[in-house]
This record gives sequence, structure tokens and C-alpha cells, in this order.
Amino acid sequence: MASVPLVEALRALEQKARAAVEEAGDAGDLERVRVAYLGRKEGRISGLLRGLGKLPPEDRPAVGAEANRVKGSVAAALDARAETLATDALQARDPVDLTLPPRGKWRGTIHPVSRAIDDIWAIFRSMGFTRTRGPEVDDEWYNFVALNTPLDHPAADEQDTLYLAPGLLLRSHTSPVQVRTMQKHEPPLRIVAPGMVYRRDTYDATHTPAFAQIEGLVVDEGVTFVDFKATLAEFARRFWGPGTQVRFRPSFFPFTEPSAEVDVKRQGSDWLEIMGAGMVDPAVLENVGYDPERYTGWAFGMGPGRVAMLRHGVRDLRLFYENDMRFLGQFA
Repeated sequence: MASVPLVEALRALEQKARAAVEEAGDAGDLERVRVAYLGRKEGRISGLLRGLGKLPPEDRPAVGAEANRVKGSVAAALDARAETLATDALQARDPVDLTLPPRGKWRGTIHPVSRAIDDIWAIFRSMGFTRTRGPEVDDEWYNFVALNTPLDHPAADEQDTLYLAPGLLLRSHTSPVQVRTMQKHEPPLRIVAPGMVYRRDTYDATHTPAFAQIEGLVVDEGVTFVDFKATLAEFARRFWGPGTQVRFRPSFFPFTEPSAEVDVKRQGSDWLEIMGAGMVDPAVLENVGYDPERYTGWAFGMGPGRVAMLRHGVRDLRLFYENDMRFLGQFA
């Protein structure tokens, strides 16, 4: 049968082509093998099939089927070799030592500062507070003037505040959220406002230019210093433990009067400052349209980063933000 020699010739070319594919050392060699065997003009298999028309009609289907099989076999070998060469090239550029033990799977967890915020918020939520947010880019009125801080106050100076344009700045505290909330809602108010704030601080063990802050505000009829002190004392005991002592020291903030620094003391520890607080200055209430003769209130502000430092005995705030998984993994 005339087709037998042609079929055997196709099979012989298949073996030679596959051997040439395996010997190809790079992509260029592989392309030359492809052209040599499968090219339309110069390909050996294509050249052999040009004699297909001279075969008897009854032999052509068998030869054609074998030719298609051989082409597919050689093409598959070319693809497999190309993938192997690509893997080898990648391995050469970025070698992997297969003798090393595999790295364990990383398991995500909450950042210690975020956990402090969540824990603080959970305590105040149980006391009836609502969580509020506001823009991180604000203007001088919300960041200073509405809070009884004149623009010639040192805090408004460019040495302390990050200005983006005249009158436009990155908020230096979350107190503007309190102002915006009071403008939108009538008393009674009981809110906490967590968020990022920005100052021109030196990046050192206790300061960063960008850091988290959480503030709280209560405004209603008949709110007194007793309510203020009792609520913060209860928060401290829930957060730091039942035996926690609380101390209020006189201080000054433009937006509160009187103002206080709040310290806590746990068994076996010294007094630790955790927040600034005070009764809301009547001028702030007037600026948002509240009647200071009818309403009173109190407010506080604290840095969750500092709280996390105290909670975990960390001495350098920068450790929380350097993204060292060996350090952060301790708090998982």
C-alpha cells in the first residue's frame, strides 16, 4: 500500500523533531526547530505532505489523519519545552533553595493601635455613645476658630500645622468632628470621634507626624463636672482594671474650661497620663449655635498609640508603624 512508506516517514520525522525540541537550549533554538519541522515553506513535515495529492484517493484519509497527529505531537512538545525554558530562566534570575524549610502561612490580625481604638470604643458604646467621623482635610474655622482657638495661637502656626493651601489644612485633632456634629444635631449628644490627625512633629519614640486620635463629647442640659469625672473614671476602670485609680490635674485647653489632664495608676505602677479633658467652653457652644445658658458639656481626647504603648509596655511608638511582622506578631 502506497501510503505505508509515507506514514512511516511522518513517524520518523516526529521522532527527530521531538529529539530536536528536547535539545533546544533557549527560545531561539526552539523557534528554529519549529520552523524546520512545522514551517509552511521550509518545514520538513509540510514538505513531505506536498506529495499527498499523488496518492490514491483511498489512501489519503489515513495519511492525512497521521499527518495531523504528528503535527499536534510536535506542537505539544514545542509548548512543553517553551514552558520548561521559561521556568529555568526564572529560576536562574530568582533562585529558590528547595532545601530550605517552607515559610509558614501568615495569619492576619488586628494592629495593636487599632485594637486599642476598638476596645476604647466598645466601652463608650456600652455607655450610650455614638461613633462619628469627619474629613481629614478641613479649614481653619473648624480646626481652630470654632474651638475658641484664635489664628494667632501658636497651635495655628505653620510650625505645628500642615497647611495644604491658604486656610486649608490637614486636621491637627479630631475636634472638628465635634463641631460638625453639633452643627447638624441638637442636644443631647454623646459621641466619640476616632481618626487620623496630622502635625509637624518630629518622628521619634513618642511622636509621629501622622497618628490616631480618639475624642469624646457629651452635651446636654444639666451636665456637670461630676458627670465628667465619673464617666472617665468608669472608663479607666473598665479599660485598665477594677483597681485602677484616677487623678485629675489642672491644665489648659482653649476649648475647655476648666481643663484637666487625666492620669491613671494601676497596682504596682506609677501615675500615667492618658488623656486631656475638660468642660466645654461656653464660647464653643455659642459658635455652633447652642445656648450656653441652657446646655453644658464635657470633652476628652487621647492618643490610642500611647494607650497601646502603656498597655503592652512598649517604649518606642515607632515600633508600631515600621511593619516588622516579628514585632507585630506578638500581639496577634
